[in-house]
Amino acid sequence: MAKKHNKPHLKKSKIDTPTESSSSTSTSTTTIIEEKPDFEIDGSVLEGGGQILRNSIALASLYNKCIEIINIRKGRDAPGLKAQHKTGIDLMAKLYKAHLSGSKCGSTRVYYKPMVKEVNIQETIEADTKTAGSMCLLIQVSLPCLLFSNGSSKMVLGGGTNADFAPSADYMMRVFFPIASRMGIDSTLTIDKRGFYPRGCGQMTMITKNLTEPLKPITMLEKGNVVKITIQSYYTAKVSPLVAERMNNTAKKMFKKDGDFKKVDIETEMVDISKCSFGDGAFIFITAYTDTGCIYGATSNGSIGVPAEKVAEDATDIILKDLQDGGCVDEYLQDQLIIFMALAKGKSEIKTGPISLHTQTSILFTSKFTGAEFIITPCENRKLGEETFIITCNGIGYLPSSSITTTTTTTNSTLINNNNSNITTITTTAD
Repeated sequence: MAKKHNKPHLKKSKIDTPTESSSSTSTSTTTIIEEKPDFEIDGSVLEGGGQILRNSIALASLYNKCIEIINIRKGRDAPGLKAQHKTGIDLMAKLYKAHLSGSKCGSTRVYYKPMVKEVNIQETIEADTKTAGSMCLLIQVSLPCLLFSNGSSKMVLGGGTNADFAPSADYMMRVFFPIASRMGIDSTLTIDKRGFYPRGCGQMTMITKNLTEPLKPITMLEKGNVVKITIQSYYTAKVSPLVAERMNNTAKKMFKKDGDFKKVDIETEMVDISKCSFGDGAFIFITAYTDTGCIYGATSNGSIGVPAEKVAEDATDIILKDLQDGGCVDEYLQDQLIIFMALAKGKSEIKTGPISLHTQTSILFTSKFTGAEFIITPCENRKLGEETFIITCNGIGYLPSSSITTTTTTTNSTLINNNNSNITTITTTAD
């Protein structure tokens, strides 16, 4: 039976260093570290998934704050940390020589205390999920911090390149990084080897140039007209090329059936990736480009027993909806830009479709750590069928030298839940 008045944020953890719980290698003696978080984070609010972990760990590292995350993935079928979440947290703990407890698969509580204020790049950084878990999720947790490290970095990752419910490597390369480069993010991502479910074993390399000045704000308010669509279907040795052909044909027919794209240039390509893949798989990736520089992406993975036509339909439906919603970014890019908008210097504005739960979640935690205020305003003069909003953020102009203050921990910590965010939603009647 649990003791009354139990206070998890005052728990003490016994650390044998070096151990799985700490990245410090300076001593092998046993020390007692009292766990007093600056922020207590409820991992079950809003989206309630791994995004809360990634945002919170990254921002706690940048701001040198101790955090305790509870109720991790509480509402999921299998609550707690999965391999890719644990790998991401362990990676950050290594970079920041952090005191870490609770980092094991299935854990619903993590305590994280960074012990250095900046990543000191001395060698190639390596991290491997050892499963088909997404390598791109490792990029999400580490990229904000690598940008503000003491030098350019090379990171070699292992795991899955094309996981369900996560950005694919193709999406990061063709959508995220091209748009992020407008904010001053200079990263090159290469796929060394594809890794598919269930074994993973893929590999990617990311080289990131560190920043010496704050990120630039981003403005994306004009969608423009779609001028080009690319449809690429990938397959390996044990998958017939006919599967890729059927995926391409299905997607192209769906676009041509939609009156808005009858005159748009549509390119199709079948790509045999047998020589650069571990295991077998098939997937489709679709990219749409507008004359104002907007880029949209969507993917769908093949699976045993699922017709090629269904795989293509799923990806095409996703990108068609994003285009018809009228935003300048797709649903996935929408939430991925939030943390960088807050860290940038100056006013960022992006026009989006419906505000996703992931975006609401990212705003909640990003605003609490950075102090940046987000304003969400329904667009005026919406076209028929559109549900568009403007997300505005006055970024703080983060730089390690000017933004980090010495952490002072007290018995009383700040609880971050869904009741205390710097989000202003302006409700108007939009035509």
